[in-house]
Amino acid sequence: MIDSHTHSHHSPDGRGTLTELAETALTLGLEGIAFTEHAEWYPEDEAYDYLDLDAYFAELNAVRAVHYGDLHILSGVELGNPHDFPTQAEAMLDRYPFDLVIGSVHWLDGLPGWQAPTFTPSLQATYCRYFDELLHMVTEADFDVLGHLDIVRRDSWDLFKQTLNLNAFHGTIDQTLQKLIDAGRGLEVNTSGLRKGLPEPNPSLSVLRRYRKLGGEILVFGSDGHRPRQLGHGFKDARNLALAAGFRHTVRYKERRIVDWLTL
Repeated sequence: MIDSHTHSHHSPDGRGTLTELAETALTLGLEGIAFTEHAEWYPEDEAYDYLDLDAYFAELNAVRAVHYGDLHILSGVELGNPHDFPTQAEAMLDRYPFDLVIGSVHWLDGLPGWQAPTFTPSLQATYCRYFDELLHMVTEADFDVLGHLDIVRRDSWDLFKQTLNLNAFHGTIDQTLQKLIDAGRGLEVNTSGLRKGLPEPNPSLSVLRRYRKLGGEILVFGSDGHRPRQLGHGFKDARNLALAAGFRHTVRYKERRIVDWLTL
């Protein structure tokens, strides 16, 4: 397996060097790791203007030289709300040679999705706003894999120990999944919610089954690990969920193209 969503000290909330993360991935028996650092453009975000991509690529190339032949090491970035900042996102993707670009929605109406004020006036209203925003991002932005499709569940659980059934939002979710499929983009099974006590990764089995039924095939696993000890967390659960939904492979990217289908 490949952990396709990790953060190092090149992200403000990450801990561990690329060497430490790579060595942990080897110890765990992973086939590869993608270092997908935060790129955020809301000035209030702690990741705003934090990522030094020249320093990142210098360190990444040094780690690749050490582990050549032992581990697939992917350059990556997680774009937060790239549809809100198309000029900045396009300039970054044009300048740097990423293997994998994750698109994510972290902010809603200028508020951080992981903080309580975003859930005013209600969880129902915030879930609705989130999935509308997600559809907007998938329609407008340039990325390869959609990150943590239902992260709003993780955030509401983390804040209030509550989640909502997603049936009420199935129409918007279906549109989002169909746009991914039509564009040849992938979906991430993000296992970070398991660390926070959710019974399923993000997205849930029901969403994965719907993605597969609509014709979705491109899947990656991501721990969203911000520390070496979090790498690969919950991947056994993710694998079982993917198999239950009808998937038989995950994929590996290189230079933003799928270069391998990995049997589950």
